[in-house]
Amino acid sequence: MAKTKPKADEQPRPTRRADPERVGRILIIGGVAAIIIAAMGFIGFGWYQTQIKPLSKTILQVGETKISLSHLERRMELERRQNPFFTQSSQQLTLLADTVLQRLEREAKLIEGAKELEISISQEEVAEEVRFRGNLAQAVVADVYGVEFRRQVEESGLEVNEYQQMLRAELMEVKVRDHFTSLTPAAEPQVHARWIRADDDEGAQEVLQRLEAGDDFVTVAQEDSTDRGTAEDGGDLDWRPRGAFPSVDMEDFLFDEAEPGDHSTAFSTAVGIYIVQLVEREDERELDDTLRSVVAARDMSEWLQGLDELLDIERDFTFEDRNRALGDIL
Repeated sequence: MAKTKPKADEQPRPTRRADPERVGRILIIGGVAAIIIAAMGFIGFGWYQTQIKPLSKTILQVGETKISLSHLERRMELERRQNPFFTQSSQQLTLLADTVLQRLEREAKLIEGAKELEISISQEEVAEEVRFRGNLAQAVVADVYGVEFRRQVEESGLEVNEYQQMLRAELMEVKVRDHFTSLTPAAEPQVHARWIRADDDEGAQEVLQRLEAGDDFVTVAQEDSTDRGTAEDGGDLDWRPRGAFPSVDMEDFLFDEAEPGDHSTAFSTAVGIYIVQLVEREDERELDDTLRSVVAARDMSEWLQGLDELLDIERDFTFEDRNRALGDIL
C-alpha cells in the first residue's frame, strides 16, 4: 500500500533548543529564592525559639494550676498600672516580677489548698463578682452581662481564664480568712510590750548604748524612736498576740525568753530595725475583734506555708526569665 504523504500543515516541527543563558538565569533566580526562603525560615524559627516559645514556658505550677511567663507579664503590667509603688523609681520596678509571682503563687495555693478545707468558689459566685464590679443588677440579661465581662477582661489586659482565676482567688481569700476567723479562740497568750525603731544600725547602736547606760526605755523611745506613731507614748504597743510583730525572733524573745523589764538587742526586720522591751505577759488573755483578725491572718499564713509540703509545687523562674519579663513590659 502506498504511503500517504503528510500535508504541509502536518509536517514535524523542528525541536527548539534550550537557551543556555535563559536556563542559567532561571537556575540562579531559583537558587536565590531558595536561599531567601531558607533564610526566612531560619530567622522565623529563631524568632519563635527566642521570642515566642519562652513566653509559653510554665514558670510555676501548683497542683493543677499553671502559670506561664506570658501570664506573669500580663499580671505585671496590670500591677504596674494599679500600684503607684512601681512607678516611683527603676529600683522599685526591679521588684515587680518577684512580687507578682509571689502573689500568683499565693493565689494558686488558695485555689488548690482550699480543697483540703472543703471550700470552693462556684461559677455563679464569680459571675456575681463581675456584676458587682460592673454595678449590674442581679437579674441583668445575659447580653449585658457578657458586654460588661468582656470590658473588664480587656481593661485588665489578661486572658479570659486568667481574669477568672484572679477573681476566683480573691473570693477564695475572703472565704479562707473567714474560715480561720471562725476557728480563732476567745483567748490566747499575749504580751504587753514597747519598742524603739531606728533608721539604721548606727542609730540602733546609739539607742542600745543609752539603755545599757541605764536610761529609761520610755524616755529613750520618746526622744530617739523614729516610729512617730508610738514614740509619744514611750513606744507602748499595748497587748498583742503572736503574729502581731514583724519578726519571729522578736516574738520568741517577748513570749519565751524575756522577763518583765528586759529589753532586746536590735532586730532587723522588713519594716525597720527595732529594740523591744517586755512590760508584762499573760498566758491567757481575751482577744478583741481586732486581735482576732490578727490571729486569723497568722494562722492562715501558717496554713499557706504548710501547703508547700502538701501540694505538688514546681518553680522554674530563672534569672533570664526575670530579665525577659521586665524587658518586655518596659
